[in-house]
Parts: sequence; structure tokens; C-alpha cells
Amino acid sequence: MLTPVAVIPGRLGLWVLLLMGFGFSAGIDAQEALRKHTLITLLRERQIPFEERSLFADYGGFGSSVHVVLPRSSYAESDGLDTVVLGIPLSSHEAGSGPEEGELPFGLELGLAFIEYIRAQGSAIRIRVAFLGDEVSKLPEDQRKVSHLGLEDLYATVDNPEHTLLVYLDIDKAPQSLVIHHGGGSHIAALTPLESLVKVWDSRHVPYGLAVTFNELYRLNLVEGPQVMNRTLKQDMHALYITGSSAKQLRISLPWRAKAAPPETYPLLSPAYLAEALAAYTNSLHWVTGNLDYHYIIINGLGKYFFISEGLTVFLFMAVMGAIFFAVLVYSIFYRTIALVQWRIFIRYFWIPLIFLAFLVIAFEAAGAVISLVADHYSLPRSVADYGRAGFKLVLALLFLSVLFPLLDFLNIPGKAALYGNTAVILVSLGVLIAAGLNITFIPVFIWILLFTFLGAAIPIPALVYLCALITPLRAAGLLFLLVRSAQGPFASGNLAALFLAENRVISLYLALITLPFMLILERGTALWQGPGQKVQLSRFLLRMIPSLMLISGTLGALAFYTRRLETRLPPGPVRRTIIESPGNAPASAQEPRAAPILRVRSTVLPFLERQTLRITLEARGSPRCFALYLEPEAGALPVIYAAAMPFELNLEENRIYFILGEGPPNPFTTEIVLPRDFSGTLQVEALYHAWDPAIDTLPPPEGDDYVLQVIRRIPFPGAAQEKSKVPPSEEG
Repeated sequence: MLTPVAVIPGRLGLWVLLLMGFGFSAGIDAQEALRKHTLITLLRERQIPFEERSLFADYGGFGSSVHVVLPRSSYAESDGLDTVVLGIPLSSHEAGSGPEEGELPFGLELGLAFIEYIRAQGSAIRIRVAFLGDEVSKLPEDQRKVSHLGLEDLYATVDNPEHTLLVYLDIDKAPQSLVIHHGGGSHIAALTPLESLVKVWDSRHVPYGLAVTFNELYRLNLVEGPQVMNRTLKQDMHALYITGSSAKQLRISLPWRAKAAPPETYPLLSPAYLAEALAAYTNSLHWVTGNLDYHYIIINGLGKYFFISEGLTVFLFMAVMGAIFFAVLVYSIFYRTIALVQWRIFIRYFWIPLIFLAFLVIAFEAAGAVISLVADHYSLPRSVADYGRAGFKLVLALLFLSVLFPLLDFLNIPGKAALYGNTAVILVSLGVLIAAGLNITFIPVFIWILLFTFLGAAIPIPALVYLCALITPLRAAGLLFLLVRSAQGPFASGNLAALFLAENRVISLYLALITLPFMLILERGTALWQGPGQKVQLSRFLLRMIPSLMLISGTLGALAFYTRRLETRLPPGPVRRTIIESPGNAPASAQEPRAAPILRVRSTVLPFLERQTLRITLEARGSPRCFALYLEPEAGALPVIYAAAMPFELNLEENRIYFILGEGPPNPFTTEIVLPRDFSGTLQVEALYHAWDPAIDTLPPPEGDDYVLQVIRRIPFPGAAQEKSKVPPSEEG
């Protein structure tokens, strides 16, 4: 029989033997187990009380977390923040290698230094330092059954989520600067904890930066953000996520340092220095939880971050809207004859903007068709969404419009410039009101669009009208740059690119509605430049189309070159392989030896009264990343289970019970399940491998790292019939 170390060669096998000698489960990852052992040893040496919390019985994890509770030095009744939790994973999510073997990671050193500092100085608030186990998953996202088990267990210790702040420190090696994530999914943290942290770190000269400064990117779910933030904020807890960074990786403003200093000269942060800054931050946290701001604006300038509260945002919104409407009112009073004529023209020729909208939809649909045809020509999957191809679609759509829009010049419309300007202002005003009704966070985006659209509709100088029309896309370029940069990080999201590349007419209609005011202002500038009553000649029309056709040809060539390069550089797709082993695995012939199974299952039934205990031992060749257990009753029966050592879920649609098991199990792994005595059905056992092993998978090695091999066994479970026939404990495989 294979042992857990027999398939782990060299130095790692000795490491596992060492960990087993320390009394750790062989299923825990060697690095995480060694870190936890070192941490517990240091806590005992420093006489720091702690609690080790196993994750198996409640969450199916094979590791454990270590919690240290630091009571407050003074108690006072308050309806504000009650507890601060420092969450530090034993295994970091940071990409790349951590510290050298034998060294304690920066996050654990920081946690220990923070505990020592609070014990010496005291704290006005209760603090829990949680060193979390089983936080990192090595399986691809589509294969993960459970994740963040240490964090899930941490939630169970929180009595008042709305009065608790989680500061998650995911730092594995000493950084030069820090990155603060204040959102995840479509949620953002409250202003008070973020602003307090920024103020404390500014006062103590801690180099840092915010990962995302546009809250609307979180609200629209265009930036994924850390999963920890998404899960925690859904628990109604306050949270901030902090990672380490080098000065090269993050553009940070350090007003207290010389600007000419190269990034290589920035010193590494020390655990003691950062622990003191975190302690000062926890002591500064005093706020009323019933009056928090989730609709603030972040401005990065002059080397600092400035925050505009929800109340001030509403005031600025009302001020800008009031100023614009006041200007329109004054214009209508002093030039009421002209305004009345313009409104008559607007009502009479309102179908013209509808033609614009139809042209825009046609342009986006045509650009999408071209993108798809080029992708099919180079065998690029249509599901690939990147910002390069999304940019090509937008450029192509605008170039197609440059060919279609001159056709409208042949329409003899009186007051054409005023019609275009008024329509653009009305559309943007409706957009601002809708955005304000949905979420105040969206106001800053639309208020700038409204301001420059209004100026473009009011100014009679063509050059300035063109400038106002182009300022809005230039401002949007900052958001797009941040999106592209975030798509290269650990919290990548291609949602916006996928939205642009979606082959959906409704999406094309949405994009057309967003683009329509911009195009109307451009056409207004063209109408002012041509002058009123000027007839459009066919030669002039063709002359305007020649540059557009040349640009379209060049863009198509660039698109073909880009798609070909993208197809060759595209990482290999996921590799999913399955091996189904039947009980017994009979040999192909009498002369051939019986093939050694990959997954072995040994079961023993212990009947007692109306129950029976099924003891299962799983043993797999190699190093499986996780096991999976399913119990299915015979046809027509309901799945019933009395007890199990690990958590389980009942799936009524598939009529089976799934036993939740985390990653890194011991091999062999033994567990017990208590069933009714008359239970009969099928036991399905699986072993998942995330690393290719030629001794197990005889197919060629996969390309890339996204590889999973699933080994399945289905074993009939006779239930009481086994006890009646007095069959000894069975061994399958």
C-alpha cells in the first residue's frame, strides 16, 4: 500500500515526514503546516494565549486557523465599531514565491509584531488577529468546490457583523509599498474606515496607493476586486484588503521623498513599523455604524487622496444641474422667439436623431460582424474577450459612421446645428437623472458629460464645439486605462471587453445610446462649419468619404495582424480529463497482469440497531489535490443520512448527497458516515489531480497549467444485504 510520502520525491518528502513528526495531518500543505507550527511555537514562547480552530467538521478543510483575541483596555458603551479583525492567511494569494524556506512570511511577522505592540500599549477596541488556514485554492476556478475556509470560519466568530471591521493583510514578502483594495464585486467599503486609514498612513508616511479610485467601476462590476472583499461585504461587515507591492509595480505619490529618487532606492517596510501604523489606525476608529457613507467620490491629486462625501456630491450635482437649467431659462427669456423656433424644429424633426441612432446600431453590428469574421478566419474562439479587440470594434464602428453620417448632409433641415445640440443635451440630461436615481456614485461620470455636452451645444465656434465633444472621450480614457491595467493583475476582469464584443443587438443599442450625444455634438460642429443653407455637392461628399475608406482599410489590416498575433500568443485552453475505473478492473486477458488502480476504496460496515456506520478509506496514487464523495440511493428512494464527520449537502435534483471536502487531504483518507440500516445505493468516489503525472495520466502532457484529471469510481453499496450475508469488509480495486 502506498504511503503519503512514497509518491513525494526528494526534499519535499523529507519535509512531510518532518511535519508528520510534529503531529500535523499529512493532508495539510507542507508550507502552510510548517508556517503554522512555527507560529504556534512563537506564540507559546511569548506566552500569548491562542485558539486553534479545526476547519474539517464544519467546512471540510484539512487545515486549521489560529486566533488571538486581544481585549480592549478600557470599556465604554457605544453604538459604533466594536471589533477589529486582522485576517492574515497562512498561505498567501500573492503571485510568485514567498520568503525563503525557514523564514516566517511578512504577514505572520506583522501579525506577531502587532500583537506584541497592542499587548504593551493597550487598545480602546477589541481586536482579533486571525491567522487563517485553507485560504488558497490550487484548482482552477471552475473545479473549486470550496474556498476561503479560514475566512468562512472567521465569520462564525463575529457576533455583530455591522459593528466589525475586517482588515485582510495578504502580504507574503516584505514590500516597498502597500495597495489598498476597498471594493469587490459590486460592493464598496464605507468611507469612514478607508478615510481613517488614509489619514493615519499619510501622517506616518506609509507608502501606499489605492488599487481603484473610481467607485463606479466596482458598482458596474467592471473590476472584480478581491473575492475576500465581495464575500465579507455581503456579510454586512466592513472590510479592507491590503496587499504588498514594489515601487515599480505601483505608481505611488510620496510627497515626503525626493521625486528624483529611483524606485530601487525605496526601503522595504518592516513588520514593526507597519504594526505601529496599524495599531494607530485601530485606535483611531470611532464611528457610528448607523450613519455611514457608501456613495463617496475619490480624487487623486497633489500626491494625496481626497474624498468627497455623499452630501457634498449631491450638492455639487444640484449646483451644476441648477446652473445649466438657469442658463437655459435665461436664454429662453431673452431669446424666446429663437427658442420657440428651435423647439418647433426639434419637435418636427425629432425623427432625425432616430436615424442617427439607427446608423449607430448598424455601425456597431457591422463592426461586430467584421470582428467575428476575422476571428473565425484565424480560428480564434469567439469567447476570447480582450480590450484590444474591443478597441478595434469601437474604432471600426466610428469609421463606419464616418461613411454613413455624411448622407444626412443631403437633408435640408433648418436650424440643423440647434437640433443636434438640443437633442444631445436632452439625452444626456435624461441619462444623468437616471444615473442619479440608480446610484449617486454614477453622478461624477455623467455630470462631466453633461457639462461639456451643454458647452458643445451652446458655443457657436466649430473648433470649440469639436474640443468639447472630444474632452469626454479623453476623460473616459483614464477609466479605460485603469480597466486595462487591472485586467493584468490578480483580480482581472474582462467584463467591459466582453460587453463590447458581445454579439447582441440589445448591447449594440445600449452602446449606440451612450455614443449618440457625442456624435450629435460632432455633427453640430460640422453643421456650423458648413454654414446655414449650404448645399452639399456630390464631389464634396465623396471627398469626405475617401479618408474614412482609407482609414477603414488600414484598420482592417491592423485588426487582421492583431488577431493573428493574439491567436498565436493565446494561452492554451483548459485541459479536463476523466478516467472512470470500474470495481474490479478485470485484466484484458489471462496472461496480462491486473492493472493497478489509480483510486482504491476500502469500506467497512458496522451495523448497530437501526443504523449502520460506513467507514471509508480512500487511497490514490500520486498526489491528488482533493477527494470527492457522493452517495446516491437506489432508484425511487430518498437520500437519508444520520451523521457524517464532514459537512454535506443534499441535492434533490440529482437525488444524491455530496460530502464537502477541501483541498490537500491526507492520502490515504478515512472517514465515517452513519446511514439507515436498510440503505442501498451507489457510492461515487473521485480523485482530482491538478498536476500531470505520467504514471497516472498516460496521455501526452497538457499545454499550460490549467489541467485537471478526474478519476471516478462508482461502487454499489448493498446496505443490510451485506450484513445478512456476512460479507467481510470489502476492498474495491
